[in-house]
Amino acid sequence: MAEPARPEDVKLFQTVADLAPALWQGAAARPPEEAAASSGVSYEAGRGFWVPYMGADYLVDISGRAITGPPGHRPPDFQKGLVLLVYLATAQDLGLAGRMVTGRELNGGAMFFTGPHALRSSPVTDKFGRRPDNFLPKAATLGLAPESLGSGLACRGLILPHIAVGCVLHPADDEFEAELTYTFDAYAHYHLPLDGLWAMINVLAEELAS
Repeated sequence: MAEPARPEDVKLFQTVADLAPALWQGAAARPPEEAAASSGVSYEAGRGFWVPYMGADYLVDISGRAITGPPGHRPPDFQKGLVLLVYLATAQDLGLAGRMVTGRELNGGAMFFTGPHALRSSPVTDKFGRRPDNFLPKAATLGLAPESLGSGLACRGLILPHIAVGCVLHPADDEFEAELTYTFDAYAHYHLPLDGLWAMINVLAEELAS
C-alpha cells in the first residue's frame, strides 16, 4: 500500500513560515503561565516557551512567530512546528495515564488512523528492517529508552512532556517484511488531537530514519 501524502510533501507546507496564523493565534489564546503549567514546559518572559521535544529543547516564541531548535539539529519544519503549537494550545494538566495503548484504542483512533492517516512507518522499516542493530541507539538520541516487550526491538519515552510513545520494530526475515508498531500513553489524545498525534508520528519516523 502506498504511503499517505504528508503536509511537507506539498510545497505550500514545508517550513515554520508556512504555519497558518490560526495556529499561532490558538497558542496565544492561553495565558502563558496556564499554557506552561498545562503542558509541562517552562516559560521565559520575553523569550517564549522551552519545550522538550524528542530529546531536545525547542524555543517557541509565540509573539515573534518563531521556533528555534538546538544547535546541531535540523531546523524545525512545518509538521514539527504544527505539533509544538497545537500542544501548547491544547495540552491539559493531566500528566500521564501510565498505561500504553495502540492508536486505534485512543478515543476515535479506530476510525482516524486508517487510509491516508495510517501511522507512518516505512522510513524506519526501510532503514532498519534488515539492519536493526542501530535502531535502538538511534531511538535513544530522541529520548526513547530500550525496554523488554517480548519479541522485537522495543523502546519508549516522552516525545513531549505529557505524551509517551512506544515503538516496536520487528526486523525482516526470509518470510516476513519488517514491521514497526507504535503505542501511546492512554491520555495522549487529551494533549494533542488525533491529527496532531499523526503529525507527531510523521516527524518521529523521519527523525528515526535520518
